[in-house]
Amino acid sequence: MPESKYRPLYKFLNSLDERQRQMSFAEIERIIGASLPPSARKHNAWWGNYRSKWRQSWAWLDAGWQTRHPDFGAESVQFVRR
Repeated sequence: MPESKYRPLYKFLNSLDERQRQMSFAEIERIIGASLPPSARKHNAWWGNYRSKWRQSWAWLDAGWQTRHPDFGAESVQFVRR
C-alpha cells in the first residue's frame, strides 16, 4: 500500500485474525491519528470498495478487507474479509 495517512488502518486490519469487524469512526480516527473528512460521515461512496485516486480504500483493499454498511447515524462501518 502506498504511503498515506491511512497506512496505520492498513496495518491494523492486516493484523486481525477475525472475518469481520465493526469499527466506529472514532476508533478509525484513533488508529490513523487524524480526523476523517466530513465526506466519510455523509457519503457511501467514501467507503467504496474500489481503487481510486483517494487512498482510503487502498488501506482496506490491500489488507484483504472490504467495507459494508456504513452507518452514519451510529458513525460506524463494518469491515469483512474478502
